[in-house]
Amino acid sequence: MTENAVFIYESAGKSVVFSKDSSFWISSVTGVSGNSVAISESQGAGQIGSTINNQSVQPRDITMNGVLLYDAEPNRRAVLSCILPGIVGRLTIIDRGESWYIEGAPKKTPEFSDGAGMQNFQFSLRCPYPYWRTVASVPSQIAGLTKLFRFPLNTGGRWYLSQYSNSLFTTVHNSGGAATEFDITFTAATQVTNPELYHVERQSYIKINKVMAAGEQITVSTVYGRKGVTLRLAGGTEANGFKYLDIGSDLNMQLDPGNNTLRCAAENNREGLRVQILAPKGVLPGI
Repeated sequence: MTENAVFIYESAGKSVVFSKDSSFWISSVTGVSGNSVAISESQGAGQIGSTINNQSVQPRDITMNGVLLYDAEPNRRAVLSCILPGIVGRLTIIDRGESWYIEGAPKKTPEFSDGAGMQNFQFSLRCPYPYWRTVASVPSQIAGLTKLFRFPLNTGGRWYLSQYSNSLFTTVHNSGGAATEFDITFTAATQVTNPELYHVERQSYIKINKVMAAGEQITVSTVYGRKGVTLRLAGGTEANGFKYLDIGSDLNMQLDPGNNTLRCAAENNREGLRVQILAPKGVLPGI
């Protein structure tokens, strides 16, 4: 992270931008790179060392120290009205053309030094999901029509605007350094029975037990904080679709770093099924 990095905190419909070019200047930040890992071990009689039984990445604490350079009183109120106790916010870092974000609740709301001029401040965030995610998300078409139209266009010979992907297996690449959660949307172009997504490497699946009518959509989210199923009827009405989720479905399914092999299927009329995954471009343990 460079000294020209820009920090944006958003919460309750408000935002504050911290940068060297603004009245809000961050002087130091701790907790954005390292991860704490809880390790469970066991040791047998006479064993040299121990055996690791389980590892769990712990939540992250981020502490930010800064300075209000100009108009201290109104700027102080702006910070206090944005970074609120009990309200989850999003911290975004923009650096070298890339944007990464993390979500957390204030563990310590901003505390300011006294004075009519320049004021120092400090606040701390508790981030239950400790990894940084890219702001940009990448849609991946698993089944359905694939766009083929490109510029420049050569109109000679045979060409296609789109083409149905009839491959049983599709590879989705995760360019980050950690596994990432995602949203998957099943869309019925025509009536489809019991659509399913299978992750080959993880040997787990997400399945919907429903006869989907033409035009219906079901979105399953494995993202922390909003795991669930949403049914969108052909007319646009939305409802909770959790009751259609197969009991063996893996709501903790993630895309591992590198290539992930996915297979979509349906008990009837797979050709009428459209499947799309929406996931962050990458996830990093620290930046």
